[in-house]
Amino acid sequence: MSNPDYDVIVVGGGPSGLAAAWELRDRKILLLEKSHRLGGRLFSMTRGDYWLNLGGHLYPQAGSHMRNLLQSIGLEVIKIPGNKFAIQWGDKVYKPKAVAALPLTLPMTVGERVSLAGIGLRILKAVKGWQKEMLPVYGESNQRRRARVARYMSDTSFRDFIGKPPRRVEALFQSAARRAAAEMEDQHAGVGVSLFGAVWAGKGDSMAFNLAGGSGRFGEVMTELLGDRVRFHTTVKSVEKTGDRVSVVFQANGSEQTVTASQVVIAIPADQAAAIVRTIPDDVRRTLQAVQYGPFPTLGIITDEPGPMPYDDIYAITTPDASFDMFFNHANPLRTGPRKPGGSLMVYSGGAPARALLSKTDDEIRDTYLADIYKMFPQLKGHIKETIVQRWVPGNTYRPAGFDFSPMLTYCERSDVDIHFAGDYFAEIGNMEIATGTAHEAARRARVRLMSAEQKVNKLEATPKSA
Repeated sequence: MSNPDYDVIVVGGGPSGLAAAWELRDRKILLLEKSHRLGGRLFSMTRGDYWLNLGGHLYPQAGSHMRNLLQSIGLEVIKIPGNKFAIQWGDKVYKPKAVAALPLTLPMTVGERVSLAGIGLRILKAVKGWQKEMLPVYGESNQRRRARVARYMSDTSFRDFIGKPPRRVEALFQSAARRAAAEMEDQHAGVGVSLFGAVWAGKGDSMAFNLAGGSGRFGEVMTELLGDRVRFHTTVKSVEKTGDRVSVVFQANGSEQTVTASQVVIAIPADQAAAIVRTIPDDVRRTLQAVQYGPFPTLGIITDEPGPMPYDDIYAITTPDASFDMFFNHANPLRTGPRKPGGSLMVYSGGAPARALLSKTDDEIRDTYLADIYKMFPQLKGHIKETIVQRWVPGNTYRPAGFDFSPMLTYCERSDVDIHFAGDYFAEIGNMEIATGTAHEAARRARVRLMSAEQKVNKLEATPKSA
């Protein structure tokens, strides 16, 4: 049988697919991307001194897979100096220096104050447990550690963990939990706790950086570096093991094409992966089909205010009284020197409100969001220069209570497969570090399989032929 067309085909050009392709860049590879660009939900557009952000934006600490990848392609991160746990409460934005000060900072009834303090203490205790689970165990693989962390508090919903607090306190936690693009009822308790652990943990903050130039720089630089090894506007129809190779059928330019590879890395959302991969065990397919995603809209905003604004020292605001759940000031990391005119903001909704908004037009979403932004910061009226609505469907992934991911874990530990999976759905809640970490592991498994096949060929070629 003739050699396959490629050593490895990577399906999907988001953070996971790019990490896999970069890990295997010394091989003959092909990356198939459905859209016109690389980067997935890491999406921004340069606007002078600023960038208009439309998706993921929080980057992990040094030593992480994502940071190592960025460094290897010449990209830098910048520290976020601003407050990340500010709260819109009523008609005012409060910005305590520590999350523990919220019950003493916000104007509340005695009952609300007691409830917020009680829930806050439970979350802080749970965050410490989550941080302990995050620590590596000697001899444990990254996959096993990730699975262990994902099981933390996974038998109950975040709603059950929070209980039934007073209405305004409940709205505050619901809005914060919607960063997972799901309601508290739909995500397991460990998902909600990890959200607080990643962003509200004070000195333990694990996501404290932005990408210099905007998140979209990642995909832009990768496009330059990978060059003609990327094919855009390709819709993969099937991936199937046939003999000693894997066949990939895709649609491009109005025609159907087939290419083959020794190995394939599938780096697309789980439900899409289940639909195209033909040769996987039934329990793995069912697991992929059961992965949950929460769609959500974002609004990126470029402003042209001439001078300081009241949110300059704030990066993120949780907004339980608004049509969006979070407000981000993406110019904050750039406010370390003289304050230049203009700025960049972003808001988004998650959970049930997001699904309702997605039924509206882009103009309706924009107008709904802007009306509440003006209520928070009336100083912005007349200074909105540009807006873009971005719809993220399928959106963020999250785990419901009781979800069993073990069939996929078992599959990934096999040494006899040539179709490998990677993505942010391998953890309790998706993020770019999970996406790139699982891609690194999938690429290494593919490389081992390639080397094993090559060793067999070399051994056969070295064996003397009988007369």
